[in-house]
Amino acid sequence: MKHFLLVVLALACGAVLIMGNLYWQNRTGQTTDDPKVESKPVSAVAPKDAEEKEEKKEEKKEEKDLTANWPEEARDLYKKRVEDEEAFKITIIGSLALGASEGGWAPQLKEALLSAYGDSIEVKIDEWDTTSVEFVNSSDVEDALEGSPDLVLWEPFTLVDNSNGVGPVQNHDSILIFDRKLHEANEEATLILQPPHPIEATYYPLDVDELKTFAEEEGFTYLDHWSEWPDDNLADYLIESQDTPNAKGYTVWKDYLVDYFIED
Repeated sequence: MKHFLLVVLALACGAVLIMGNLYWQNRTGQTTDDPKVESKPVSAVAPKDAEEKEEKKEEKKEEKDLTANWPEEARDLYKKRVEDEEAFKITIIGSLALGASEGGWAPQLKEALLSAYGDSIEVKIDEWDTTSVEFVNSSDVEDALEGSPDLVLWEPFTLVDNSNGVGPVQNHDSILIFDRKLHEANEEATLILQPPHPIEATYYPLDVDELKTFAEEEGFTYLDHWSEWPDDNLADYLIESQDTPNAKGYTVWKDYLVDYFIED
């Protein structure tokens, strides 16, 4: 009987120890075993957050409208061309001040446009050593309008006209003739005017003022890049004859046009 009681007591003690151990494990393990309260390591979340931020950044970039500064009709036509999977055609024309063959502002602008817009645009550059009157009355116009451009950026030979006795009235008439021919080639086209480079002179700046007034009265977009040139020391930005800018002047002119045609 004595041995039987000892066995029962030993079993009872063992049961108490086992139950106590199970209870303790249950109490201490509930904060880590419960999936509802389990904390996640920071490193597991960070990469996902970084990816989402990058995706949002790319989406915002794609949504940006690079043509925001363009005339409304040009913006609408550009979007139409993109939807139709056709290239929007831009033609840059003017005097030798474009620097087409010597790394001037026109080829630099072309490079920037192609880099920003890719295959959605085509850019052509045509420059002539002529007056506005000679230009519109020659086959040069047909060359400029080849391919029916959607947008023409024209420096309408104002400085050349001034140097060759062609007055503002004749210059403005030439612009109207060209605009008519442009819309005969492409009724949806847009003509944008800009002056040549500034020089140190007396009467030429007055011709440019009249060009600006004419553009406003006729409803042409006028890009006044003169606002970016210095008031003094213009000689530092021009070749000695003042016929064209030098590399420094080309950069001023190009930067203004890039900011206009490519909304940053």
